[in-house]
Amino acid sequence: MFLNRTPLHSCDFPWNSRFINKSVFVLIVSISFLMITLFQDETYAATEPISKESMNEKAESSEDQGFSIMQQQLRDYKEKLRESERALEEFQQYHGVISLESQINFLLQQRNGLDNSLKEAANKIKGFQEKLAWVQSRISEVPQVVPLSKTSHEQGVIGGAKNQLLGLQLREQQLLTKYTEESPHVEAVREEMDVISTFIKNQEAKEAESVSTGKNPLYAKMEMELFETQADLISAEAQRAVIRKQIAEVDKELERLRSLRPGEDELRRQVKADEANYLNYLTKVGTTPPQDYRVQVGDELDIKFFFNPELNESIPVRPDGRIALQLVGEISVVGHTVEEIREILIKNYSGQLKNPEIAVLLRTSHVLAGSSSGTQGSTMNSNVGVSNGN
Repeated sequence: MFLNRTPLHSCDFPWNSRFINKSVFVLIVSISFLMITLFQDETYAATEPISKESMNEKAESSEDQGFSIMQQQLRDYKEKLRESERALEEFQQYHGVISLESQINFLLQQRNGLDNSLKEAANKIKGFQEKLAWVQSRISEVPQVVPLSKTSHEQGVIGGAKNQLLGLQLREQQLLTKYTEESPHVEAVREEMDVISTFIKNQEAKEAESVSTGKNPLYAKMEMELFETQADLISAEAQRAVIRKQIAEVDKELERLRSLRPGEDELRRQVKADEANYLNYLTKVGTTPPQDYRVQVGDELDIKFFFNPELNESIPVRPDGRIALQLVGEISVVGHTVEEIREILIKNYSGQLKNPEIAVLLRTSHVLAGSSSGTQGSTMNSNVGVSNGN
């Protein structure tokens, strides 16, 4: 009976499809339960309280990062200030300017003095012209020739002229040590020498022509007066020409300096703006020196001379509290403000310079900047300029 049983096919088993659907359902439910369990574990781990030490570490890390950012920003502001200061310094060096307004004021004073000198020269010329006209009118009324018995002073007149010629020759040699051949001063002296030489030749020629008569001493005296007045007039005119040339040079320099004002003003405005940005931000991360800040060892000073730029220098304060300067030697500066140092330098240089106009700049100073913990400090350099007020 069993040997003749026919094999069963899936279609012949009535519960086959139901069994498969039930297995799939059980599998899906098992996977879902597993995923819910894992999600609950992760949620529990995420909501677990953070330790105090971990919170402190994160806070300190955030504070350090913020402080580093502020320090970098401060360095950026400082570098921008240095760039604008360098631009202003290069502008001044290129155009030969130390203090534009001071130089303009100095030239205006010089111009005023030259105007007064020009007026004096013009008055002298007018006086010599009037004197020359008077001598010429008087000499025409005096006889030139008189009998020989009245010519005893003629040799004395010629000798005096020769002595004066010798003096002018010596003066010419002295002038040539300072001026060129084309200088108005040298030319004026040579014109005087030509006039005297011509006078001497004429006198000697007249003396040789006649033995019965001679030049009237009064006429010779008037003639010498005429010559001296002409020489004075030539000298005054030459002086006026020199003064006019100096005035033209001063006016040209004034025009040049005035044309530099817009460019320098723009550069100074940039420096002032960058300095304000730097100092304002510096108050957020540290302390900037006050106006009455007293110089310390290690600070760096810029010493600038308006009319003697060859003496300019940047110099650090030595450990002994002194700085060494040209012409005046060592000066003690520690404990003084920059304005006090400026007054000290002006007093010391007054015996060496005709116009000791000096500016003292506090290039770098030691100030305390806040640290990340708020309890430690670091030394920073701060650019704080202090001028002489011009």
